[in-house]
Amino acid sequence: MRVAVIGGGVIGLCAAHYLERRGAEVVLLERDAVGGGCSKGNGGWVCPSISRPLPAPGLTLTSLRWMLRSDSPLYIKPSAMPRLMGWLWAFRRHCNAESYRAGVTALAALNAATDRLYRGLAEEGMAFERAESGTILAYDDERELGQTQALLARLGEERVGPVEVLDRDALAEAEPDLRGGLIGLRVRDDAHVRPESLCAELAASLEARGVEIRTGERVVGFTRKGDRVRAAIAWAARSGSAAHGRPARIGADAFVLAAGAETSVLAEPLGAKLPVQAGKGYSITVGNARVRLSQPLHVTPARIGFTPFRGAVRTIGTMEFSGINLRLDRRRIAILERAARRYLPGALEGTERADWVGMRPVTPDGLPAVGRLPDLPNVYVATGHQMLGVTLAPSTGHALAQLMLEGRSDIELAPFDPARLA
Repeated sequence: MRVAVIGGGVIGLCAAHYLERRGAEVVLLERDAVGGGCSKGNGGWVCPSISRPLPAPGLTLTSLRWMLRSDSPLYIKPSAMPRLMGWLWAFRRHCNAESYRAGVTALAALNAATDRLYRGLAEEGMAFERAESGTILAYDDERELGQTQALLARLGEERVGPVEVLDRDALAEAEPDLRGGLIGLRVRDDAHVRPESLCAELAASLEARGVEIRTGERVVGFTRKGDRVRAAIAWAARSGSAAHGRPARIGADAFVLAAGAETSVLAEPLGAKLPVQAGKGYSITVGNARVRLSQPLHVTPARIGFTPFRGAVRTIGTMEFSGINLRLDRRRIAILERAARRYLPGALEGTERADWVGMRPVTPDGLPAVGRLPDLPNVYVATGHQMLGVTLAPSTGHALAQLMLEGRSDIELAPFDPARLA
């Protein structure tokens, strides 16, 4: 089977990897640079422990109004509201305990193979930056800590690993530069990767095995015969390296749409509606940061995270709904700066700095869409991973490859069926 994977982020790369490993002939299309979208500047957390749907119980109309403030961690741009109203209403309908519990269970099942698959990538010789250092979730509220502890207990140690409660003294000892007198939970089996190095290694491995990677090509449509797609039509993207002066026709037996938040735009010419919105995230990466940080750290009161890499620390956070765009709003960066100065000021002090924005793909129920598009027997999607793309990428690619080439997967994909969103 010849498969065209559209999207060169971590999800598309993992889909291409496992498809090729199972015998498919793969061509990967990316409009920019491989790994250059939302996969580039995120926190790189591989954390089944915090794999949860984004819509959670307790969202009210009052909190929706609060989200219209540009200084809130979750921000909805007022000018985007008319386009977002239907999606937001669907999102709000999933903010209940039943949907949340079902989503947590589904994500835990998808994550069951995460550690094994990441180890498998390393055993194949991919030398991406990875550390099994665990994760610390820090709180200023004992009640909120207790709720998370109870949730992790329900998932079970076999899924999330051992969890340790850290009082103020223990947390200060674990992370001496953390301020705020916080308490915490340490999840010892969590890991993290440098997402840029992961994507680069996946791409290099694919090319070494003969996979064709075409960058600088924007897919603008498809040709069909009956209910089957025969080819993707691509033009040279302005930011890419492709030089063709007329549209290229890339034929395949099957297609995977894995273009992150823009997957919904790809699906439109096929008559498929995918309610995927861009939840823009921001990060600040500081080289040689003057801070001691031994593991990823989530500071719950500020809804902010920190990741230590070799020679750098990345500050991550905020969620902005303003449509499909990559405009970097300095007010959102300022939120990260204020929180970092309060809790881990050394994370902003170093020799160099890079500010980043990326579009996380978010569905109304907060779960990925992984599987075949309704009424299109040879078109599949893999998108909607919100803030969990790096965590879920290998299991998504593995399960999708099984589904496409064998007709079934050993990972339960029913909760992620794109048909639920139609």
